[in-house]
Amino acid sequence: MDNKSLRTLHQLKRNQSGVAMIELAVSLPFFLGLVVGGVETANYASVIMQLNQITLHTADAAARIGTTTPSANKTISEAQINDVFEGSLREGKRINLGGNHDYTDPSSGAKSTRGNGRIILSSVEEVAAFDASAPRYRIRWQRCAGSADFYKSNYGTPSTATSITGIGPVGKQASPPPGGVLMFVELQYYFKPMIVNGFSNLTDRTISQVASMVVRENRDTVGPTGSDGIYNDEKATVSTC
Repeated sequence: MDNKSLRTLHQLKRNQSGVAMIELAVSLPFFLGLVVGGVETANYASVIMQLNQITLHTADAAARIGTTTPSANKTISEAQINDVFEGSLREGKRINLGGNHDYTDPSSGAKSTRGNGRIILSSVEEVAAFDASAPRYRIRWQRCAGSADFYKSNYGTPSTATSITGIGPVGKQASPPPGGVLMFVELQYYFKPMIVNGFSNLTDRTISQVASMVVRENRDTVGPTGSDGIYNDEKATVSTC
């Protein structure tokens, strides 16, 4: 090998101009994974925070609704309950709470379209037949909103929750005061990551939130004859579950 060729080889050996590019190429996949994972985690935390606020606001609004009368307890109507739900779904528009998503059944592989969220509002009242030292409660009525009708209440229905010690997660149960009414809200939401699964530990999952508020004024829990305590003079569509 002549001297010129040797000098060229020595120059190539000492040349480090491509080191940075090689290092970038090696580290880029890991860096992108960290970035995507961070974005997904931040989005997940943001969705949980928004769902928590929607649930709390729904319970608070449901505890405030009603029509005051001069000589009787405050009455509520189906139209007022629908207004509460409408406000909740509008608040959840950024996360498409009232929308739908594509779903593939893991067992059969069948594809379908399902709703994203379900809001379940329950009126919890005291069962008068029990002693004051050991009160029992029941779900007097229940109303629902959202297109994810495959979600059901985790805490019972008017036909099953007829004698309960409270409502909510174990160890964190809520109950109304003596002679009062508690508005209990369950919000269930089907979460899908923004980017294809695999970039983070987040996968499709259900996020569940609960909140409760005590009705601040005396409420008419009897209602018109044959009702469950809710008036419907406006003939509004009932948000059944």
